[in-house]
Amino acid sequence: MKKYIYIIPALFLLLVLSCKSNKPLTEIKPIFTEYEQHLIDSILQYGLDHEALYTMLGRVKPMSSLVSFWYPLANKDSLKKTSADVVDRKNQGIYLDKLHAVQQAVNKLNIPDLRFIMIPYKAAQGNRRIMQLNVVRVSALDSLLRVKESFFGQFGLVPGTDPGIAVSAIENADRYERNRGYGYLFGYPDYAVDFFVDDAVRRSQKKESLPREFFQIPVYAGDKGYFVYTYPKDHKPAPAVDSAIYNRAGKILEDYKKIRDSYMNTDSTISAYQLLIEYNRQ
Repeated sequence: MKKYIYIIPALFLLLVLSCKSNKPLTEIKPIFTEYEQHLIDSILQYGLDHEALYTMLGRVKPMSSLVSFWYPLANKDSLKKTSADVVDRKNQGIYLDKLHAVQQAVNKLNIPDLRFIMIPYKAAQGNRRIMQLNVVRVSALDSLLRVKESFFGQFGLVPGTDPGIAVSAIENADRYERNRGYGYLFGYPDYAVDFFVDDAVRRSQKKESLPREFFQIPVYAGDKGYFVYTYPKDHKPAPAVDSAIYNRAGKILEDYKKIRDSYMNTDSTISAYQLLIEYNRQ
């Protein structure tokens, strides 16, 4: 029988399996088990070193993705569409147990203005269900729902809505509404979201994609390929929009670079949870 494991960035796997840190977390009440502490710090470090930095240390992105898990849990048997018995505990229970362990650790996170939510993707890939762990800055989400009321209001999403409900509503929306909703949640400018949706429509009509350029915003892990959005080739990035996002992100990145070494452990990992607790309490 073919085995599946959850798919997450290689760095995360290395960090989870690394030797435990010798740095005492004296500032944090020990609410995690040893395994959970390594798991949480690994997930959060990956996020901080990548585009989730702009959600966890700022308000540039109302939401960011952290890690994904792919497990053979989805039903691909049409004869079971009306059945109550879909998952076989003997063969698939191990994957539910792994998800349970992650969810239990995530549930213990308590960082001001941040919510960590595990969302199952509506579409399955064969028998694999993708579970996406996201981080949402609640105040930024509330602002977005207020400013974009004319879009999010159709789902009954208003400021104060639970982030898990808001993201689930967008995940399960129709194709183009899903594209637009995620574009806003991920912090892309309006014209880039419009372009993203228009291109999706063209592809559904089997037309060629429109010529494009890529606007790259650096993260700690690198300058390209992480926080990036596309725009029409004939569009010229505007200081009031694109430069504003770039500069806001740049200040957050500089702050992170200044404090990161202060949380470095002897095994070159960082005490990411402690960093977030202290930074967000400032």
